[in-house]
Amino acid sequence: MQQILEGILEAIEDEIKAQKRYQILAEKAKDPKVKKFFEQLRIDEENHENVLRNRYEAFEKMLNADRGENV
Repeated sequence: MQQILEGILEAIEDEIKAQKRYQILAEKAKDPKVKKFFEQLRIDEENHENVLRNRYEAFEKMLNADRGENV
């Protein structure tokens, strides 16, 4: 089960890297439409990160409950 938590953490890292990449592209864009496009992609990745963090926390709580631990 630890493999699931590790996989989620890795996915969170990927989302953060994508956010940074899209932010750089947005900052470099001269065309306002292109800038807005990359800004929206960054927001999408931020939302993905939040979903993954929520799933990580929920899964971690479930594992701890299965072990009889209080969180």
